[in-house]
Amino acid sequence: MKRFVIKNKQNMSVEILDWGCRIIAIRVPDRLGELINTVLSYSDINDYKHDPNYLGCTVGRYANRIENGNFKLQETDVQLSINESEAKNHLHGGFIGFDKKYWTLVNLTESVVEMKITSPDGEEGYPGALTVSVKYELFETNTLSIKYTATSDQTTIVNLTNHSYFNLSGNKRLIDNHEIKVNASYYTPMGSKHVPIAPFKKRVENSIFDLRNFQPVRKVKQTICNVNYVIEPTKQINAMSTILDTDTNRQVTISSDYPGLQVYFGNYLSGKLRPFQGLCCEPHYSPNSPNIEAYPSVVLHPGEEYKHTIHYHFENF
Repeated sequence: MKRFVIKNKQNMSVEILDWGCRIIAIRVPDRLGELINTVLSYSDINDYKHDPNYLGCTVGRYANRIENGNFKLQETDVQLSINESEAKNHLHGGFIGFDKKYWTLVNLTESVVEMKITSPDGEEGYPGALTVSVKYELFETNTLSIKYTATSDQTTIVNLTNHSYFNLSGNKRLIDNHEIKVNASYYTPMGSKHVPIAPFKKRVENSIFDLRNFQPVRKVKQTICNVNYVIEPTKQINAMSTILDTDTNRQVTISSDYPGLQVYFGNYLSGKLRPFQGLCCEPHYSPNSPNIEAYPSVVLHPGEEYKHTIHYHFENF
C-alpha cells in the first residue's frame, strides 16, 4: 500500500492511500499550531486491508443499498451481488467494491492527488466497463475538494462518495459533544431493510429528523442512527451539513452538488473503533435510486460523463 500526502500553505495536510483511494488523515492546525486529525484513522496501516467500517474510502460502483441487488435497466433485469446477507441487499459496490482495490496514481503535486480505476464489465453484476477518476485537491482556504468523474462503454448505473468519519476533538472524545446541522427539508423514510419506502420523501417538520438548526449528537444519535436526506437539486455546490465540536468550536461544512446526503452516527463501528467515535456525512444519490422513479436518475450512458464534487471546509481551528 502506498500513501500520498498533499498540503497547503496553512500547514493543513491530507493523507490518501491507494488501497480504496481512501482518506486516512485530514490534519488541520489549531491556533497553537498543533495538528488535529479530524477523521477516524487506524494506527496500523494494515488494518485498512480488512476494514469492515469503510473508513475514508471511495465507495462504488454504487454507494449505499440496492434492494435485493436487483433493478431494471433499459427493460433488462440486472442482478448484482448480495453482500448484505440478512437484508438481501447489495451494499457499497458488493463483495469487492472500490474500497477493496488498489487504485492507480495518475497525478501528484503539492496540493493534488488523482487516482484512477477501471471496473470490468460484469464485475459484481454491473454492466459495462466503468473507468473512474477521483481527484483530491487541497485549497488555501482549508477546503478539501473531491471530484469524481466516470465513463462507461455500456449503459450502467453509478453512485460514488467518500466514507470518512469526522471527529473534531482530535479523537480525544466520542462525538456526544458535537452538534450537527443539515440543510434539508426532506428525509427518506426507511423500512426494515434500510431502503426507502413510500412516500420516498417526507418533510422533516415536527420530527426527530429536523436538523435544519444545530442539534446535539447525543440527543439524536440513537433515534436517527442512519438516515438519508433529500436535497433539492440545483447542480451547484451548496452547503449540505455542518458538524460542530462544542468543546472547541471547531467545525467542518460539507458541500456538494449531489441530490442526497447520508448521515450516520457510527452506531455500529466495530473492531478497533468504538460506537459513536465518528460521524459520517456522505453526499450521494439516495439509496435504491435505480428502483425509485421519484429520485434523480443514476443511469450513465456511453458518451456521457459522470461528474460530481464534494467539499470539506474546516474553520475555527
